Amino acid sequence: MRQRVFSRALAVAAVTALGAAGLAGTVHASAVSIEAKAAAGAKPYDFNGDGYPDLALGSPYGKVGSTTSAGFVTIVYGSKTGANTAKKQVFSQSTTGVPGSAEKNDHFGYSLTSLDYDHDGYADLLVGAPDEDTTNGTNAGSETILWGTKSGLTGTGSQTLPEPENAGANHRFGFSMTTGDFDGNGVMDWVDTSPGDARFWTFTTASNLRAAVRTFAPAVKHRAVRGTKGLAKAEAVATLDALVPVAGDVNGDQRTDLVLGWRDTKAEAKYQYGFDLWTDPAETTPTNEVLTKLDGLAVGDFDGDGYADVAAGAADDSGREHSHLVVFKGDANVGMETSYMINQETAGVPGATALGDKFGTSLAAGDVNHDGRSDLAVGVPGRTVSGKARAGEAIVLYGSADGLTGTGSQAVSQSTSGVPGTAETDDACGTGVSLVDITNDGYADLVAGASGENSLDGTVSVLKGGAGGVTGTGSTSFGAGTFGVTGKDAQIGRIIGRNG
Repeated sequence: MRQRVFSRALAVAAVTALGAAGLAGTVHASAVSIEAKAAAGAKPYDFNGDGYPDLALGSPYGKVGSTTSAGFVTIVYGSKTGANTAKKQVFSQSTTGVPGSAEKNDHFGYSLTSLDYDHDGYADLLVGAPDEDTTNGTNAGSETILWGTKSGLTGTGSQTLPEPENAGANHRFGFSMTTGDFDGNGVMDWVDTSPGDARFWTFTTASNLRAAVRTFAPAVKHRAVRGTKGLAKAEAVATLDALVPVAGDVNGDQRTDLVLGWRDTKAEAKYQYGFDLWTDPAETTPTNEVLTKLDGLAVGDFDGDGYADVAAGAADDSGREHSHLVVFKGDANVGMETSYMINQETAGVPGATALGDKFGTSLAAGDVNHDGRSDLAVGVPGRTVSGKARAGEAIVLYGSADGLTGTGSQAVSQSTSGVPGTAETDDACGTGVSLVDITNDGYADLVAGASGENSLDGTVSVLKGGAGGVTGTGSTSFGAGTFGVTGKDAQIGRIIGRNG
């Protein structure tokens, strides 16, 4: 197995595109719920504890007041009937109680993840600001926790965490995050990354934490390690362009594994993209490494064999290679030796391949039709729809005994019947995608972001899942106007919070 080890650190005690400007931070977990392993607390993203997951959307390039790219986060609450736009919130570093202040190019909201940190029955939200300037240097980065309550998220008492060790300028801590029970102890952990220092950190909470001890001081699991690029015999990597974690049970041992996607454009061509798999958080080197073109990244058990598979989107076709995705099958040995490719020429997949479509920019896994297998949402933001260039769409591929195929797949855009709005030039629908069961009915719903809508105001469309797949009937859309952030470069739908 070819291995590649960067300078890294993991947490020492109990893990969205690559990020908003690289690998998509819009990745998702397998259909088998990771949060089901948590011993206590609310499901991730259920901020008010009512049983319905809520939507968290990052606007890292959004303007706060007159401060450009300070960044903010918008929230819409879930309900039995879907996204409840009557209950919404906006948080930034200018929100009362949130530490720090909104500064130019902080990019607050660049990454998002959720868990019930204090085990009080209300999920909390972790927000990354990788370009936050701190006492550790310019663009050192930070992450902030917003606490969940019976009435939803609050800025009151929120706290900020810097990179735990070896922090420094341009490390960009908070670049990307995910959650999972990586050590199998029944308590949710999370991973945060510092691509500028080629490190990742795994954090945990104590299993007996309660709201009364609401102190954001997670334990850090492991110390930093350093190695070489396996067979490449090169020096250890000092910096990376992007470092994105996703999670799922790849080896079928009923414990969450970490899949860590990376981009290193300084390396020779064949070592510029790939992902590492970590099945044991106590190890200092990954179990395996796969070298593959990588834009979107997701993990899901697409064939229902008990082993989660890794889907890697290769959306960049600037080298005249048509955009596509590759699925690497999970197995007990994490060999990743069996793979297959899907693109818009695959039988049954809607449309036809064209340069600039960017098929695979964003990926998200979830069980749309409740058949026990993961399905995959694929963002195609450069697609021409209804004659409008780069209007974009999302394609849903369905799992089967043979894995993902084109059979029954669906293309969804703002021209889909029942979906509010109209496909327009440069809307870029599919910039971000998610599959999350907002209505808590057992069927994952599709959330498709069109970050270019109305001159970068952005919008999100939510389509219900069901036995027959997703449907535009009864779908909802909302954007910058809903949150009162029109003209703020909100790019609603660019970053969609999810776990896995």
